[in-house]
Amino acid sequence: MFHRWYLTLSISIFIALLLLTAPAYAVKDMKVSNFGGGSQVWFEAEDWDVRDPDTDEFFLLVDEGGAFGRALTRAGGAGGRLTYTFDIGAAGGSAGTWYLWGRVINPSNNSDYMLIEGDPDDGEIPGGPPYPGDADTPPFTNDDDRIFEANIGDVGAWDWGNPDHGEGHTKELQDGVNTMHIYHRQGNDTKVVDVLMWTDNADYVPTDDDYTNAQLATAVEPVDKLATAWGRIKSAR
Repeated sequence: MFHRWYLTLSISIFIALLLLTAPAYAVKDMKVSNFGGGSQVWFEAEDWDVRDPDTDEFFLLVDEGGAFGRALTRAGGAGGRLTYTFDIGAAGGSAGTWYLWGRVINPSNNSDYMLIEGDPDDGEIPGGPPYPGDADTPPFTNDDDRIFEANIGDVGAWDWGNPDHGEGHTKELQDGVNTMHIYHRQGNDTKVVDVLMWTDNADYVPTDDDYTNAQLATAVEPVDKLATAWGRIKSAR
């Protein structure tokens, strides 16, 4: 009896510790850094958690010269959503004002919308279609939610933007895990996005070398870990 009680308690403690230590962000191959005295989290545009619909109807991947991996562009139609979940705590960051940058080619300032779950100004975030751009769906607020409304880079030439942190590039993030959603505004295939980066330092300007030198924050898959661990415990009994 004592042996069973002790085993049950040990399993419970093990599972609790595993859940506490397993990061819950979902973007694949997220990288972290602390350049310029601030915190940064980086992820490539193709590493979304959710693409709705999961087709090339609105957001699609392309092979663009000079990209770190594949790159994201728009098919040109009105609709669709991308979702990215990331953990600012993995970079040592905490709740407060953060700034979105992108490594992009956008010579004609074709913009989209971006909202953050938990930002006090982003209260109504559509979780399913219809999304902005549809005939009966109102747009979001330009001066709070619009991103990449600036000429950044040139055809075939990557650059980092937006340096003025205007509009939707400045958001209030929460401790730990945050989720961002990108929606259609006017983006088309003249805008290509390679890497997205959040930082809590308003003066920090990213570079390609910084992204290369940032450290990989490997995500743990809690469900798989729990299933594997439980199987091993049962087989050992």
